Amino acid sequence: MSLYRQAGRARRNRRIAVGAAVAAVVVIVLIVVLASTGGGPPSHAERVASARSAAAEALDGIELLTVEYGQAVRGGRVVAATEFAAAKADVQRARQSLAGHRADFEAVDPAAYRRASDALGALAATVARRADIAQAVRAARAALQPFA
Repeated sequence: MSLYRQAGRARRNRRIAVGAAVAAVVVIVLIVVLASTGGGPPSHAERVASARSAAAEALDGIELLTVEYGQAVRGGRVVAATEFAAAKADVQRARQSLAGHRADFEAVDPAAYRRASDALGALAATVARRADIAQAVRAARAALQPFA
């Protein structure tokens, strides 16, 4: 038996023990998370929540659109190109939010999804024509409101 201890041996053993404990905790957390997600289809309540979230996002885009479009277009003429581009992007994001959650909207109310999609399409066309958007905005808000 040696009278001298090897330098760093205790520290190395502690590091190995801490590493093993951390690895064990990570494995346990992964197992719990994977087991709790289930992997099955979303419930009706989850679909409703997803549709509401997407509708709120689309309504926010419409709100931004009204501000930017008002600054960008006057009398059918573009007076601020940057704001006009932003207004077109706002209506496109609203449409994408709706389309990205189509299955959720249709699970809640397929007819309402079509109305909202048509209303946002009409709003996009109105923006592209540089026309007055007031009526198209009201129609889009009315079509999205049942989901919000």
